[in-house]
Amino acid sequence: MPTVEDLFVQLADGDQAVSFHANHVLLEKATRATKSGMEADRKSLASDLARELTATLPAEKDRQGKELPARLKHSAAVRNRILYLMSYLSTSEEVPALAEALKDLQTREAARYALERNDSKEATQTLIDALEQLGPEFRVGVVNSLSKRRSDEVLAALQRATSDRDAEVRVAAAEALANFPDAENDVFIIKAANSGSAAEKNRAYRSRLRLAETLRLAGNKAAAGQIYRAVSASDAETPQKKAAQIGLKALA
Repeated sequence: MPTVEDLFVQLADGDQAVSFHANHVLLEKATRATKSGMEADRKSLASDLARELTATLPAEKDRQGKELPARLKHSAAVRNRILYLMSYLSTSEEVPALAEALKDLQTREAARYALERNDSKEATQTLIDALEQLGPEFRVGVVNSLSKRRSDEVLAALQRATSDRDAEVRVAAAEALANFPDAENDVFIIKAANSGSAAEKNRAYRSRLRLAETLRLAGNKAAAGQIYRAVSASDAETPQKKAAQIGLKALA
């Protein structure tokens, strides 16, 4: 039976039949490892995939005898496939390799997806750290990944992100905060509303309304009413003001 290393060599094969078969076998391995009672197999496969993701070729020298920088063993296409398989496994052991993949522009989006699917504390912290990376579109993706988690660390990170240097990231963070039943989030959403374009400000006001609804459903009607009244009296557009008034009537 071929090893995981053998299968990735086959995956990169120019023969489509060979590549397809290798991909099929790898996907079967990943799917099987997620089943109950397969924890040992899941950890073993995660370790194998992490090793292949970061594997490098033997050091080479140029014509002058100078040692060249180490090169990754697999192409970006194969590494992205490895990351997709890792997204099935959700183990803390694979997080260091995923963190390295985040540093590579060719693989960081696939790494973000794998981390989003990974519910370990280590994955959460790696996503929080990724908010410091370059590229506003990528940071928006990280915000969206974090919005699916509930912890004090995530909440604090999203609150900080409302001060991001990019307006799109600030508003994305405001939208994510609307899903947390914490009345203090309104302060951060207001900050995002006052720091972007008219369209971004409009999105932030909608986030305030969603936060009010989140608070209402959580039983904090007083905080919800305070936000509805504030939006109703603000410079928000007419649809948002009407929604705030509807929200107030629902609280009565």
